Amino acid sequence: MRTPSLPLLAALSAALLATLTACRPADSQGSQQASDTQDSAAPAARGQGLLETIDPQDPARPRFHDFGELIYGDRLTWPVRFRNSGEGPLKILNAQAACGCTRLAGMTIHPNGGGPSREIRSFRGDVIATVPPGAELEVSIEVITAFTAPNQRKLALFRMTTDSDLEPYVTLELGFLPTRPFMFAPTEARLLNTPTSHGGKARVKIIVDRKETLARILGVISSPEGLVVDLVTESFGGEFVWYVDVSVDPLSPLGVTRGDVVLQTTNRDGEGDGGRLEVPVIAQVVPDVVLAKPLITLGAVPSSQGALFESELNALVPGAKIKVLETRVDSATPVPLEIVTTPIQPDADGRAAAWSVRITMLPGASPGFVSGDVVFVLDEPVGGVGPDGASTELPVRLSGQVVEG
Repeated sequence: MRTPSLPLLAALSAALLATLTACRPADSQGSQQASDTQDSAAPAARGQGLLETIDPQDPARPRFHDFGELIYGDRLTWPVRFRNSGEGPLKILNAQAACGCTRLAGMTIHPNGGGPSREIRSFRGDVIATVPPGAELEVSIEVITAFTAPNQRKLALFRMTTDSDLEPYVTLELGFLPTRPFMFAPTEARLLNTPTSHGGKARVKIIVDRKETLARILGVISSPEGLVVDLVTESFGGEFVWYVDVSVDPLSPLGVTRGDVVLQTTNRDGEGDGGRLEVPVIAQVVPDVVLAKPLITLGAVPSSQGALFESELNALVPGAKIKVLETRVDSATPVPLEIVTTPIQPDADGRAAAWSVRITMLPGASPGFVSGDVVFVLDEPVGGVGPDGASTELPVRLSGQVVEG
């Protein structure tokens, strides 16, 4: 390896020295620019508002509040207090929860030096509230434990947007554990599409979810009108399981029933009888035969193209089979419909538990609204006694609009 000559070393040293000398003014200028930027930022921050939390639960985390264990289903309000410790007014531009378990319930501004407080109940517009310097702002946040998963720790976030460059976003954190000693499977009793002549039954299993609780279910206090409710209690090796059986009797009236089965329970220590547990219920009694799509909606139909509607006609009573004898359209104005019904897996007599339904509106219909009923005529009563007694006709509402095109 050859050693560089002295003239070459001298040239390299000169070039390096020139480079360093050239860099010094730029570095000095950059530092001066940064200093000027910081100096100009300080006056820019003056005259702005700044929210300071008053009496936080934990001074090390002033924007966090831990509620600990809460009873699942409870609703409570957390009033958070702030003071505008800045030199200028502060505007709240937006206030929004990150999930459905919290919501903004209200805001109140308490002026500095006394005077009447101002409550804010409307949170719309570009500016929700303006907090003068030195004034206090109280934000009421409602906690809705039923909108969370029971027996799981929850951290909810709530954020306010302000016009301050000092702190444009104010984020609040709420921690809690919604506890419920009982768990449902499924979460509600559902008796949808219950055929009137047959009735129906749904069962909800209830277990004790938390091993440390001694809570027990004692009985049924109330249930929605028209439903029959039985409570079955079983014990396996000291562990209890309860079953809530909800029934709809045959020949019940058509319609929808919503409500809760209210159960009587002990407290968490297994004592007393003042506890309450609600099991949601929804029941829908329908005719024995229904169209899978309850309405025949054609939408906006171009007159030159027509439209197609497809569905199934189902016999809901277990083991039942039906036969469609004919169909017709009951309408104040003529509706050019072609209706085709086909049995699905029919027996030797052409009867089937389900029929495919294909309804075609032919091109050339006159523009205007379409309304009326498509009537399916069956070989047996469809269930549900009308004003004229049992009927073999099932009407399904028809709607649509024929437009130019």
